[in-house]
Amino acid sequence: MRVLMFGTGVIGTVYGCALAKAGVDVTHYVRPGKNQPLEEGVSVRLLDGRLKRPQETSVLYKLKVVDSLSPLDDYEFFVVSVRHYQLESVLPVLKDNIGKADVLFFNSNWAGFEAIDRILPRAKYLWGFPVAGGGYTANGELNAALLEEVRLGELDGRTTPRLELLKEIFEQASLKVDIQKNIQHWLWVHFAINSGVIGAAFEAGGATQLLNSVPRLLDAILAGREALEVCKARGVDVQAFDDAKAFYQPSWLGATAVWLMMKLNKPARKIMETHTAEDELREIYRDVLKTGDALGLAMPHYRALKEYVESSSIKAQGRTKPNAHPTP
Repeated sequence: MRVLMFGTGVIGTVYGCALAKAGVDVTHYVRPGKNQPLEEGVSVRLLDGRLKRPQETSVLYKLKVVDSLSPLDDYEFFVVSVRHYQLESVLPVLKDNIGKADVLFFNSNWAGFEAIDRILPRAKYLWGFPVAGGGYTANGELNAALLEEVRLGELDGRTTPRLELLKEIFEQASLKVDIQKNIQHWLWVHFAINSGVIGAAFEAGGATQLLNSVPRLLDAILAGREALEVCKARGVDVQAFDDAKAFYQPSWLGATAVWLMMKLNKPARKIMETHTAEDELREIYRDVLKTGDALGLAMPHYRALKEYVESSSIKAQGRTKPNAHPTP
């Protein structure tokens, strides 16, 4: 089984390392001239949530790297994880080079799939979402965390042979696969929830400050609830998704539940605390607000966070650089 990771950012490197260690033939694509610094490998310090008791491990990931692609390359899958607003920029490269491979888009989506459909037929791609994150330190070490689940789904909700094959690949790396019957709606719900949390994190001055304060988490719950109303207005049955349920409890109860969960789930906490790519976080917040405005929704709690999103900074934990996604 040959898999091409599109880039060597956090998501591609974390999952590339996990899959390669499990015996999958993984190669990373980078832009010409960018492969030389990677020849010695990448030092990965990982808080591994796949373990019964999550613990931090360190490994030198001796990744395979190429700086050119051809439609004749014999890959089964391209795994593409980029910032949601950068996806269109990589589509021409995929169109010209995927050959017989299928593409797993492995990141957020809010705008829908029309831009992709203009370049690639749906028969060539499916969608997933990673549950990992982190950043590179000043000395080039990847400091990251990985949870035990990934989400996958076909856009039409079918369980196809390629979906089953991807499920087997991830399970080979001790990852649990949650197959979503409506991956688009799951992606929208997840995006909306994140946008409310992002706004509250800017208000608090960082993820750590947010996660340590039930009153600040209350702002995240109220803003997230309004963001989920945007999903409802788009036709999503929001409360069918487990991730949304905390936002429809009494607000103080939901905030306390999130505070407690983040005390206990150290990998999830680390993912939030090390994701400090402010341009990406701002775009997530703005996208939901723009859609809410277009739909005529008031969103007072969500909108009240806008001044902080536009003027404040999210403080990094540790010495990580804001590089949460691959740059080919």
